[in-house]
Amino acid sequence: MKSTPLFLALVLSLTLAACGKDKPADTAAVAPADTATTAGPPMPMDPSQGVAGHVEGVAAVAASGESGHDLYAAKCVTCHGGSGEGLAGNPKLAGLSRADIQSRLTDYRDGKTRGPKTPIMAAMAKPLTDAQIAALASYLGE
Repeated sequence: MKSTPLFLALVLSLTLAACGKDKPADTAAVAPADTATTAGPPMPMDPSQGVAGHVEGVAAVAASGESGHDLYAAKCVTCHGGSGEGLAGNPKLAGLSRADIQSRLTDYRDGKTRGPKTPIMAAMAKPLTDAQIAALASYLGE
């Protein structure tokens, strides 16, 4: 039995899977409806987080047209994990404040060196608008 067709099929499927990395994931296809709301950091205005302090985040989400959850799923989850725990040596985001996340993303976008992951993070943050950075900070920050 030849393994070449199986190998080619595997390579093709991995290549196709990698092509869609910078597009938002279809959360309905990724997780069942009952677990889709529990994956990752809490959404802005999550009742368990209270209402105070979320006004700016909600305004940023409305202004950007994209939710922090959608942005995180599209751009961050691969390296930082579903709940911001950090994967494969990438930094943990869970537990950081909104201000810290916003400051870090703004610095990366503006070309300021922040550490050994700066080249990767600068490329990821470069296309983000202020509203998108605020939405991500609101979504992730405590």
